[in-house]
Amino acid sequence: MIDRRSVLQTLLGTTLAPWPLATARALAARRSIRMGIQIFTGAVATVWFEKKIFEKRGLAVDARQMADGRSVRDALVAGQLDAGTMNITPFIVGAAASALVMVGVVSLGGDTVGVVARKGAGIGGIADLKGRRVGISVGSTTGNIFVRTVAPQAGLKTGDYQVINMRPADQVAALAAGSVDAITSFEPYMTIAETEGIGVTLMRFGAVDPNPTCLVLTPALVEEPATAILFLRSWLDGVDYWRSHTDEVADVLVQLAHSAGYANVTRAVAAALVRQIKVEPDITPALAEHIKREAGEMKAANLIRALPDWDKVLRPDLLAAARTG
Repeated sequence: MIDRRSVLQTLLGTTLAPWPLATARALAARRSIRMGIQIFTGAVATVWFEKKIFEKRGLAVDARQMADGRSVRDALVAGQLDAGTMNITPFIVGAAASALVMVGVVSLGGDTVGVVARKGAGIGGIADLKGRRVGISVGSTTGNIFVRTVAPQAGLKTGDYQVINMRPADQVAALAAGSVDAITSFEPYMTIAETEGIGVTLMRFGAVDPNPTCLVLTPALVEEPATAILFLRSWLDGVDYWRSHTDEVADVLVQLAHSAGYANVTRAVAAALVRQIKVEPDITPALAEHIKREAGEMKAANLIRALPDWDKVLRPDLLAAARTG
């Protein structure tokens, strides 16, 4: 039997060295990775799981569809999950509170989030939201981009518009009912609102924020480096699949959307979503600086008590190590 302590000590001392595949598989086989994902914001992970791409590397994965990144973060912190997908805001909170580790980027979804105004409400731009009711999922990354960046750039300050806190799933219905004048939302809700004649997109956030979805592991999983590296090798397999099988990817998203009750997600909506998502898995220096800047703004706003230890919670080296073998 392999002496697990000796193997881990050896691997931890050579983080960037190639990983022996047989050893990695032996260690990885000792556990099933529990992962929290979302159909749309975590679409790359969803396809990776549904196509069972991880099995190629001998991994066992128990993936759970969850409502949002905050739910994934809370389950990671509680020890109920080992890995998950989430946007910047929940990641920063989890990194500051429990040293959750970002090991890669699921996707850059700046163009998949934005502001949709109620059709016929006389709203032609962001500045026209002054005095209006805006549906926002308070504490979400999308909401934070609007409040801290988009609204101020349009000359709107706190109090110039009324924030109506609501779940993303309720936003389009609220827009149709006229209980809000606009929503800060994400796909597929934005396209659904447009195709059904309910709303008009005022802007997408890609020009002001890359809106990365983060691939996050618990510190405990990172401390099992062979398992973590094998997981990331499998993740890169999924990235390759997404890029080379766009039709199949759209089909998977349609099927999952319908099974989850999103009957309005047509094949055309799913195909548009695939085109809007940029799949670039690396934590680049520019992206790392963006995350740190966001964290600094959150600390200044008293949304987190202290900044994370970036050397521990941002680990681009693990993905680089996964590429070596």
